[in-house]
Formats: sequence, structure tokens, C-alpha cells
Amino acid sequence: MAAIIDMVTSFGWDRNRPTDWGLDTLLGVLERHGVERAYTHSWRAVHYAGPEGNDETLAACAEHEVLAPVGVLDPRRFFDCREEARRRCRQGFRVFRFFPEVQGWSVESLAFRKICETLAELGASIIIPAGGSGQPSRIAERLADLDLRVLLIGGSYGSLGEILAVLEEFPRAYADGHVMDSPYAIEALLEFGGDHRALFGSDSPARSFEAPLLMAQHAEITEDQRRRYLRDNALAFVGEGA
Repeated sequence: MAAIIDMVTSFGWDRNRPTDWGLDTLLGVLERHGVERAYTHSWRAVHYAGPEGNDETLAACAEHEVLAPVGVLDPRRFFDCREEARRRCRQGFRVFRFFPEVQGWSVESLAFRKICETLAELGASIIIPAGGSGQPSRIAERLADLDLRVLLIGGSYGSLGEILAVLEEFPRAYADGHVMDSPYAIEALLEFGGDHRALFGSDSPARSFEAPLLMAQHAEITEDQRRRYLRDNALAFVGEGA
């Protein structure tokens, strides 16, 4: 089995769900499955205070080599979001994640667009949920002209067709398959996005690591495609090459 880079993990207390996913819980999942690297963020950055939560993420990643930091930016804090992005990039953050549904804002927001313009200038990549009907298209339409790599996560059977259309049309779009419950979802992502724009994300420990791993193990793809899906495409997404 190929080495694994997991693009979608987190730690801490999500106030919308009655579970505390402590850092030790995440580290245990990664160790059990021999994960090479996991991109992660603190839930404190989502719900409470973004900069302080990003500090918590940075501290965890400095202490544990397997972790790589994902910054969280909230367009409602537009007054300091762009400087926060610049500061985190200086600290080594390559990826930033957005939570429009959780925080209550729209991807059509001009504040979101302007923050993404700054991230494009910085050479960063972003992660954003795209599960709802119309959401993948709205993201693509808002960001298509930017030199910005965009990972669409949280797709499902109902949104898979739209995500495939976005992959076909939008060359800087990527997608993961951690909640895609339709047969041949990974095969479809590879067909429409090419071998280099589908990648592995587990959403651990909020979701089972084993489910997306089994999907990858049993997908009817070549071993080279499997290696790219599980590891190499993540490197390209964060700007390291494969």
C-alpha cells in the first residue's frame, strides 16, 4: 500500500458536535495507519478566535512532525484576515481552510473573494466544503480566474456530478472522496480531474479513517493512480510538486 498524506484532519472541541477530538486522538489514528503527514487545524480557530486557534495549530505541528498546519480564516473578520494570512504564510502555512456553513457566510461574499486574492498572491492553497447543491459551481465561478488551488471536500452522491463538472471545467480544482458514498466515486474523480487532482482526505477523527482508506484500497484504478491519490497529489496541491 502506498504511503498516505491526509489533507483533511482536525483536533479540539467542535461545539456543534458533542465530542472532543483531542490531539492525542488524532495522533493515535495517524500512528495506527502509518500516515506520513496530516494537514490539520484546531477547532478553536473555527468557533472562537481565529488567530489564537491558528497559534494552537502551529504549536501542535511544531511538537509533532507528522502534522502540517492548516490556517483557518473567517471572512467575517475581514478587518484582519488578509494580514493573518500573510503572517501565517511567513510561519510556513501553505494551506487555509474555510467554513462558510459553520460560520454563516456565503462563498459569494466579496470579503471571501478578496481574501482569496491575497492567498493567490501568497501562493497558498485552500480547502472548502462543496457538498450542497450549487455550492461547487458557486465556488468555481467565484475563484476560477485566480491562480489558486482549491480542494473541494465533503462531496456526496447528490453533489458528485456537479463536482465532476467543476473538475472538468476548472483546472485548479481538486477533490477528495471521504464522504462520497457512490460506487466508483474515486474512479470518476480521476476520470474527470485527471490523475493528479483527486486526493485523500479522511476528516479524522471526526469521521472514520478506515472508510475512505477502504475506498482507495478497493478502487478499480492502477497502482500508480492509487499512489498519486493517497500521497503524490497532495504534494502538488500544497505546491511541493510530486
